[in-house]
Amino acid sequence: MNELGHGNVGKREQNFTSLLPLRKKSYHPRVLAKLAEDMKGEVDTVKDGPDPEENLLVPAGYTYLGQFIDHDLTFDSSSSLDPTNPAIPTNLRTPRFDLDCLYGDGPAAQPFMYDGDKLLFKNDPQSPEPNDPAGQDLLRNPLGRAIIGDKRNDENSIVSQIQLAFVKYHNAVIDELNQQDPENWNTPNKLFESARNEVRWAYQKIIVKDFLPRIIAAEVLEDLQCCDPEERKDRYLLYTEDKRGSLPREFVAAAYRFGHSMVRTGYRLNSGLENRFNIFPSSDDNTTLAGAGSLLGFDPVTNNQVVDTWGRFFPETLPGEFPLESREEAADETPNGRERLQFAYKIDTTLVDPLAVLPREEVAGEETTQQAIAQIGALPDTVGEPPRPSLALLNLLRGNTYKIQSGQIFAALLKNSGFNFTPIEKQHLVTRQAFDRDGETFFKFVPIPDELLDDTPLWFYILAEAQAPLVDEIASRNQLDEFPESFLLNDPKGVGTQLRGVGGRIVAEVFYGLLDSDDESYVNAAPISWKPILSGCHALFRNLLKFADPQNA
Repeated sequence: MNELGHGNVGKREQNFTSLLPLRKKSYHPRVLAKLAEDMKGEVDTVKDGPDPEENLLVPAGYTYLGQFIDHDLTFDSSSSLDPTNPAIPTNLRTPRFDLDCLYGDGPAAQPFMYDGDKLLFKNDPQSPEPNDPAGQDLLRNPLGRAIIGDKRNDENSIVSQIQLAFVKYHNAVIDELNQQDPENWNTPNKLFESARNEVRWAYQKIIVKDFLPRIIAAEVLEDLQCCDPEERKDRYLLYTEDKRGSLPREFVAAAYRFGHSMVRTGYRLNSGLENRFNIFPSSDDNTTLAGAGSLLGFDPVTNNQVVDTWGRFFPETLPGEFPLESREEAADETPNGRERLQFAYKIDTTLVDPLAVLPREEVAGEETTQQAIAQIGALPDTVGEPPRPSLALLNLLRGNTYKIQSGQIFAALLKNSGFNFTPIEKQHLVTRQAFDRDGETFFKFVPIPDELLDDTPLWFYILAEAQAPLVDEIASRNQLDEFPESFLLNDPKGVGTQLRGVGGRIVAEVFYGLLDSDDESYVNAAPISWKPILSGCHALFRNLLKFADPQNA
């Protein structure tokens, strides 16, 4: 088997499949631009402590573990946003959980990434302190660019450190296997291949047991998660076995982009009082590069952006357990370097302000930006020069180009298929708008453009589904037109936001479908007695991090 071969599902550079026939009528780009503008959150600052936007069901690290998973599954470098000349979207990643973003093409094809069976990374013995994590980074070329299986895993300082954690985890598994049975590894490549299997299986198990239950509502997952592949065969409504040679357009360009709404304005990375950073420059900042104030990557991680403990991002608790933290009041601007588990923002129809003005070349891409401008006439950015596009706009335009069916079409399909499902209503198809009253921030829910109320872009519909319980809670107080920011402040009895209905079903079916159809996934190939090599008995990502680097976990 060559090093790209892994199971029987798909290959690189294949066209995306579709869950439903392609849409014939396109949305008007300027209507999508209006919706994208309405999704923009307010300019805000990074705070230490309870934040009204936080979603207590999803710690902040899962946003970037989700990004890492996305980069493992899909990379479309060929499609265009130009509806008059759309190239067929193709995938440059293998559509399976095989960690090709970590291993690349393997040590035989890319020996510069390896030292024998281990993956290389920077480990500077001349660091000021013996255990200084700033002395460790991804392997980089002289220009500072990471030498890794997928360049996108260096696009911000958090995902690059997750990539490094996987490098360390692979190397730690090599050491563990060597210690368990040193006489067993005389055959060339046997140790590497065994370790790669262990790492892949542990990663897959964590996805199923830790990642999915945090992002998808339990009632959506229940008929897929508690049975084996044979039992699941007849339970797939959308991602049926005949479609699994590649990923669906609806997953790539809509459902799995839910994580964009989870991104916080910024994050605290370590105990240094000033070491909290915006994810990207905000809309009132004309900086188009990272500078010292944001987490934009593609450079060595600086000392003040090193995550000093993953307890700031990933918990030791199981999904569904709430933090023991008073949330009666929101945090103020006072810096506090204590270790606190930060939470992702709610899965809703609001994206934080920095995502409304993406750094063009580094994140949005110059060609993509120009294609967006050609469709809508001008970008709303009035500070940056040249103007910067919003992530919401690019997502909506991409879904339009991919010809994805509306949320209502998918909702009707699920309802008619006998799935336990109630579609959301028009009152849920809203964006949240802020306004000031006597120096206090208030919000109201505003309907989306009339043209989209009965025919809603799938990506937005999925976010509205997740937000629906919050809308219902505020409606029960008769305050949809005006409510204070404190209504968003979660407590253990508060309203969380997870993927439901259409969005939850698409993501769940794709994840389980890929595992079920991969002969070498843990659900098909791992021995019955197999348990992942982790620091702890539960398949939690925090336990992988502890095993990879106990001093920094």
